[in-house]
Amino acid sequence: MTIRWGVAGTGRIASDFVRDIAAIHDAEVVAVGSRSIESATTFARARAIPRAHGSIDDLADDPDIDIVYVAGIHPVHHAHAIAMMRAGKHVLVEKPLAMNSAEVSEMLDVSRETGRFLMEAMWMRFNPLHVHLKNRVDSGEFGRVHTITSDFTFAAPRDPSHRLFDPAKGGGSLLDVGIYPINLAWWWLGTPRRHEVAGVIGPTGVDESVDIRLHWADGGSAHLTCGSTESGPRTSTVECERATIVIPAPAHSSRVAEIHGASGVEHVSESAPGLHHQVAEVHRCIGEGLIESDRMSHRDSLDIASFMDRVLLELHGR
Repeated sequence: MTIRWGVAGTGRIASDFVRDIAAIHDAEVVAVGSRSIESATTFARARAIPRAHGSIDDLADDPDIDIVYVAGIHPVHHAHAIAMMRAGKHVLVEKPLAMNSAEVSEMLDVSRETGRFLMEAMWMRFNPLHVHLKNRVDSGEFGRVHTITSDFTFAAPRDPSHRLFDPAKGGGSLLDVGIYPINLAWWWLGTPRRHEVAGVIGPTGVDESVDIRLHWADGGSAHLTCGSTESGPRTSTVECERATIVIPAPAHSSRVAEIHGASGVEHVSESAPGLHHQVAEVHRCIGEGLIESDRMSHRDSLDIASFMDRVLLELHGR
């Protein structure tokens, strides 16, 4: 059975999603919605999408859509996802799931109330390389993970009107890219016991760099960094009892890694990453009547959103 997708938004990530979902045989993008019919029509025509809607409400009212990918900027995720679920549609929401934990909590409530599937589109958790490595770590092959170092720092022009630097558009490096190192640490080590935070708030009032140190009850630790105004390594290193895993830049979407162990260096290569891998998981969950995936659970999304709330409060001195 073909699952019919709608796309809410016409930006770069929406375009990438439509491109990648073509790899899933039982998925079809049948409609796109935007704030203007002109934008939606241009997007649809360029990608052979049958229908274009000039508002998010019109997209929600389309009876021939099973699930919607919410692809707009961070501040619209909450409203768009809730509108789709209340209209009877499942939703996959681009990360971060929402601007804060209060919004995430309401979205989870609506998912339970309507029985509609909801997942944060943290595509790193579904990329073949990361899944392969995580499975091997979970098997005990490398022993306990004791240290994770992960960075996602890049240099962008400081344009106050750009979504990265405009508070009204959800600006800040933590929500945009810091969420990747945080997810890696949470996914591989669980919820930390305590943390320390440092960072820089830029002239527009958003975080431009963040340095986080996490500590777990069993002695595990993580050093996570992100930023939007200077270039960084964008690598991840996972130190285990019997091996060290090195994921080169860009670590969140790499298809290769090195495993340094007692017998030498193993070079790991997996199939290419892409947004379609999470679509396959969404289809599985919908087919089983689930409202969440255990690979990107509601609890993880809420816990990480709550943690990012605390980080931002501390950075702003509140």
